[in-house]
Amino acid sequence: MSDEENEVEITNGSGSVNKDLGLPEPIVSMVFCDLRIVALRGQFYPVEIAVLRVVDDEARIWSSRIYPALSWSTQVLDAAPINLSTAPSAVDVANQTLDLIESCASGWIYSDSSATGALIERLLAEADAGYLQKVDILPANQLSDEMRDQLEANERVSDDPSDEVERLWNCYQAAKEMSDELSEEEVLRRPLESVSTDDLFAEIRARLKTQEEF
Repeated sequence: MSDEENEVEITNGSGSVNKDLGLPEPIVSMVFCDLRIVALRGQFYPVEIAVLRVVDDEARIWSSRIYPALSWSTQVLDAAPINLSTAPSAVDVANQTLDLIESCASGWIYSDSSATGALIERLLAEADAGYLQKVDILPANQLSDEMRDQLEANERVSDDPSDEVERLWNCYQAAKEMSDELSEEEVLRRPLESVSTDDLFAEIRARLKTQEEF
């Protein structure tokens, strides 16, 4: 049989890598979230939000001011420390926030504020989902002992949510670096008789490679 007879024509739907599969979806491994709030008569309202997603080990920050929903206090506009006159509506911000949060397959959403969970729920109640979205916000200091130490050493200094999620990301990176260094020290302290020299250096190289990729 000739080469021409052996040729297979690749058409749409037949498995063409370039045309059919497209680019893989980015992997969102973790989310940090924070909001700026206004307190009125014992009620708290979100007026700005920032969401940092860890996408393929890189940080991507999205933030937005929030124009008060119709169901919120009419005094939010006057009480807010930032200008909300041109801010996107609470509905639009809620829908965007929900999309970003749901993109995190692991569902790991962290904050360093105990108020974030209730504020997120108040915001997402305005979304077009048709139901009250329940979001579990985990304390950032529970990520690891190293993360807790980093948060204590690098306290919050800004009310800007974007600055806050960036602080959390920087603390997370520093905590992971500390954890990797401790792991390497444990490998080096391991009794040599319990592991061969080849295995020892192979493990060290693997850990150093992981740290460089991070």
